[in-house]
Amino acid sequence: MKANRHAVLMMQLSRLALIILFGSLAACTTTPEAHFQSTQRAADTGNAQAQYELARCYEQGKGVPSDYAKAAEYLRRSAAQGCPEAQALLGYFYGKGLGVTADPVVAAQWYRRAAEQGNATAQLGMGYIYSTGRGATQDMIQAVQWWQKAAGQNLAAAQVALGQYYFEQGYTNVGCYKTAYRWFDLAAQQGNPVAMNNLGMLHESGRGLPCKNFSEAARWYRLAAEHGNAKAKANLGCLYMEGRGVPPDDVQAYVWFKLSADEGNGIGRSYLFSFQTNRPLKPDQLARAEQMIVDYKSRHPQPANGDR
Repeated sequence: MKANRHAVLMMQLSRLALIILFGSLAACTTTPEAHFQSTQRAADTGNAQAQYELARCYEQGKGVPSDYAKAAEYLRRSAAQGCPEAQALLGYFYGKGLGVTADPVVAAQWYRRAAEQGNATAQLGMGYIYSTGRGATQDMIQAVQWWQKAAGQNLAAAQVALGQYYFEQGYTNVGCYKTAYRWFDLAAQQGNPVAMNNLGMLHESGRGLPCKNFSEAARWYRLAAEHGNAKAKANLGCLYMEGRGVPPDDVQAYVWFKLSADEGNGIGRSYLFSFQTNRPLKPDQLARAEQMIVDYKSRHPQPANGDR
C-alpha cells in the first residue's frame, strides 16, 4: 500500500442577496409558498431580478415543485435583460443540460456575458471552459486569467482551481508548488474542504515547503474531513495506519477508511479493501470501530457527494 501512496497523492490533487423590489417583495412572507407567489407577481411585471429569483425557486423547489425547464425559461427572460446572476446560472444550465439541451458553446456565451460584467461565478465558469476546451478552444492562459479575476473577488472555488493548476505545473517547475500552497491557503481560510485536503497533501509530500510535516498534514486532513471531504478521510486513515503525524492506530485507520468509502469515494474504498485484506481488525477492535462510525455519522450527516 505504501508503494502507491505517492502516486495517489499526486492524482488527487452568488449567489447575490435578494434585492427588495417594489418597496418589499418578501419582507412579510413567512412561507416558501408565499415567497414564491410574491416573486411570481413581481416577475410577471418584467422585473429581471424577480425573474432570476423565480428561476431559483423553480430550480430548488422552494414554494413550488422543482422544474428545471421553468427555471430555464425565467433565467432566459432575466438574462436577456442583462442580469449577470441569471446569465451565469443559465450558462451552468446549458453546460449541464438542466431544463435545456446541453450546449457548451451556448453555455460559454452566457458565462462570458456575465463574466464581462464582473460576475465571479461566471468568471470561474469561463476558466473551466477554457481549461477543458468545452465550448471554446482550449487555452490555459485564458483559463488562468479568468480564474484570477474570480479569485481576486475572493471566490474560494476559483482559488482552488488556481491552486490545482499551479500544483500540476509543479511537476516541471517546483517553484509553482509554493504558488499552489498560497491559493489553497486562501481558500482554506474560507472553509473550503477541498483546499484543506490539498494543503494536507502538500504538507505530507513536502512539496512547496521546506520539509514534510505529517502533524500539519493530519491537522489539515482532519479539518477537511470535519467539513465533509471524503478524500481527506481516506488520507487521514493512511496517516493513522502508518503512524505519521498521529499515533499508529488501526481502529482509527479503519474508521476513516470506512467513512470515506461509505460516502462513495473510490480512494477510500480501495484503501479499505486493502486494509481489511492485509490488516484485518480483531473482533473487539472491529466492534469498537463500527460504534465509532455510528457515533460519527450521528454527529455529521453524510454529504451527498463523496468527492467533496
